[in-house]
Amino acid sequence: MVNHQNVIRRIGRVIRDGSIWAYVIGVLSVPISIVVILNSKTIHKAYKMTLFKKFKLGFKMFYNSLLISTGTSYKAHLAMALKILETPPEIKGDVIECGTWKGGSAANLSLACKIAGRKLKIYDSFEGLPAGKKGDREARHYKKGDYNGTLEEVERNIEKYGEIECCEFIKGWFKDTLPELKSPVLLAFLDVDLEASLDTCVKNIWSNLVDEGFIFSDECVGTDYIALFYSEKWWKLNFNRTPPGFIGAGTGIAFGNYYIGPWSEKSNHPLQRAGTGGYTIKSMSGYWSYYPDKIQQEKEE
Repeated sequence: MVNHQNVIRRIGRVIRDGSIWAYVIGVLSVPISIVVILNSKTIHKAYKMTLFKKFKLGFKMFYNSLLISTGTSYKAHLAMALKILETPPEIKGDVIECGTWKGGSAANLSLACKIAGRKLKIYDSFEGLPAGKKGDREARHYKKGDYNGTLEEVERNIEKYGEIECCEFIKGWFKDTLPELKSPVLLAFLDVDLEASLDTCVKNIWSNLVDEGFIFSDECVGTDYIALFYSEKWWKLNFNRTPPGFIGAGTGIAFGNYYIGPWSEKSNHPLQRAGTGGYTIKSMSGYWSYYPDKIQQEKEE
């Protein structure tokens, strides 16, 4: 049975916040978005992704995003699917999601995992967010229990709209469950909101990430939050390396949106939409190394 109530609520929110034209444009652009995002010369031939299969996957993801409450766009789900499908099947690695809410993004990721023959591991407390920790600047925006989706609810949504046979559910707080992660990871999707949770997730996932593996994050427009991926101190302390950087920092991935920013001024520009999600690659670099004064000083010494 189609979840019409979610669709009606979504449309109601759009009308109330005055962004109906942006919503209409977004709907009309779905076919173009699918063609552009999945247009790749490196999608592996083993997955047999014909134009028809691309449209089928894209429209299914868009449809699911209307039926299941999700904090992320189907475009971000397609972008992650693209990275999965561009990876040759002989490269090992699971896909993992940290923070699933009602299972909307997990349902869509499971569709890509089914095509690619990969496992999707879903990490969540299934009790909502934890209480914020002292020093976590994002904690003031949330309260304990926000974004709660029960395990049964998530399983039901994925069974109805995704490919549940690809999925493994790991219930518990990240600090307790992620240290047990030992298998290789091709792609991790983090939708964890809190700085403490981002810190925990990246610390425990990075060493398991394959050489060309990806970490995607839903939180991308907050420049302080995403600064973790540029922090020389954090990466030196935890992995003795320079930071990898982050594609989409401050704006999200460019999916044809109009967005000037900053995020704190979004209410002043109702037609503007930031991109959705961003990512880093294990082999990337986001490190500034040009210090001419230091070079000159070393020469003089």
